[in-house]
Amino acid sequence: MAKHKLRIGYVGTSIASYFATEYHQRERAITGLETLAQAWDFELVAIADEVMSVEAAEQAAERLRDAQVDFLLLQTAGCSIGEQILPLARVAPRMGLWATPEPHPDGDIKLHSFVSMSHFASILAQTLKDEHIPFKWFYGHVESAEFQRPFGITVRALTTVKNMQRARIGWFGGLAPGFINMQFDAAQMQKRLGLQIVPHELHDLIDRAKGYDAAQVARTAQTIRAAATSVRVTESAAFDRVTRLYLAMHDFVRENGYDSLAVSCWSEFQEVYRIAPCMAYSWMGSEDGIAVACEGDVYGAVSMYLLNLLTGGHGSSTLLDMAVIDTLNPAALMWHCGVSPRHFANRDGIHWVDHVTLGRKSEHVYGVAGDQVFAANTATISYVSADGATLLVVGAEIVERDNPGYAGTRGWFTDFTLNREPITLQDLVHTLTIGGHPHHYAVGLGNVTAELIEFATWTNLARIQMRPYTQYLT
Repeated sequence: MAKHKLRIGYVGTSIASYFATEYHQRERAITGLETLAQAWDFELVAIADEVMSVEAAEQAAERLRDAQVDFLLLQTAGCSIGEQILPLARVAPRMGLWATPEPHPDGDIKLHSFVSMSHFASILAQTLKDEHIPFKWFYGHVESAEFQRPFGITVRALTTVKNMQRARIGWFGGLAPGFINMQFDAAQMQKRLGLQIVPHELHDLIDRAKGYDAAQVARTAQTIRAAATSVRVTESAAFDRVTRLYLAMHDFVRENGYDSLAVSCWSEFQEVYRIAPCMAYSWMGSEDGIAVACEGDVYGAVSMYLLNLLTGGHGSSTLLDMAVIDTLNPAALMWHCGVSPRHFANRDGIHWVDHVTLGRKSEHVYGVAGDQVFAANTATISYVSADGATLLVVGAEIVERDNPGYAGTRGWFTDFTLNREPITLQDLVHTLTIGGHPHHYAVGLGNVTAELIEFATWTNLARIQMRPYTQYLT
C-alpha cells in the first residue's frame, strides 16, 4: 500500500543580540529542508518567522501543533533562552535539536548555536524529565553530510514508525500446526506498535480463488511461467490453482488495505485445495511488493513489512529458517521451502517446482514452489517478537558457495553483526537459541540496521543483546 508521509516541523530560535538573521540561518535551513523533503518524500511545515522571544515561540508552537507534525526539528539558529523551548517541547511526540557551526573560527562569537542546543537538551533531559520527551541531536549545516546522514536515518526510521502505527495485517487460517511459540496477543501488538491484525478463515481465500474466470487465470499463469528459468511441476492443474490463490490474495490486499499477509500454508491447503501455495507468496513479494508470511506467522508478516518500509523498492523481503550452520567455515544456510521472491535469485533465476517436502512420503505431489539460490548481496535480518516488545537487528552478507544448499529458496549468510557490532556465528546462534527466539527470520536486501535501531529506540522496543557462547552452561 502507499506510504503515509512523515510530517516534519521546523522552527529556528534565537535572540536579537546574536546574528542568526544576518547569516540567514532560517532561510538556509528551510531551503535545504525543502530540497530534502522532495528527495526523501516527507512533508515540511516550516516556520520562517524570526522566533526571538518566548511569545514568538508560543505562537510558533500553536501553528505547529495545529499542523499535527510528527517530528519537530528545532534549530538553535542563534543563541536562545531556555524558556523558548518550553512551549515547543510539547508540539510533537518526538523532537530533534539542531546546532550549526560558527561562521568564523575566531573573533566575536556570532551564533552560539551549539551551546544553546546543549542548553535545550539539558532542559528536556533534566527540567522536563518527567514528561519523557524523546529527542535526537544534530549538528552541521543542512547541505552537509554531517547533518544529512543522521537526519536521513531519522526520516526513514520515523516514516516507518508512522506507517507501522497505521498498518493492517491480514491473517488467514491461523498458525500452522505446532507453531505454538509464535502465538501472540493482538491487543498488545496494537498497543505497542499501533498496527491492526485482521483474522480470516483460510476458506475465505480458497473460495474466492475458485471463482476467477479461466481466461484471466490462464493469462496470469503464463506471465508467471515466463518469468521462471524452468517449470518442473508434475500436475499442470496445480499451477492453475496456485495462480488463482495469487489473484485472491492480490484482491484481498487491494480491497482491505492490507500491508502484509500471514497465511497458514499447511496442512489445510493440501487437504482442501491440493496445492503448495509457495509460488503465490513468492509472486506477491516480487511483483506486488507485498510480504506474505508462510505458516500463518503474524510476527513474520509484521517483521517483513517493517523491512519493506525501510528497504523500499518494488520487491518484498522474505521469511526464512536458519536451516544449517557451518562452524568450520562460518556461515548459516538461510532457507525456506519455496516462498522467496525472485529478485533474491542469482543469475540462474527461479524455477517453479513441486514442493520439496509436502507429500514426499506419500503418493501425493503438491505444487507449486520456488527453487532458487540467492545472489551475493548485503542483507538485513530482523524479527519482531514477544507481542511486539522485542526486535532482532542483524546485518549479514549473502555469499555464493560451490555447495548451493538444499532445494528451496536459500542462500549462505556470513559476516554477521548484532546491533551493528560484529558477532561470531556461534555467539549469534547461542544468543538466539538460549533466548528462545522463534525460528523464523525476516530478510531484506541492503543494510538498514541503523534505521532499525533508531526505530526500536523511538518505539521503546527492546533489542536482543548478545549472550556469548561457552561450552559450559552459564
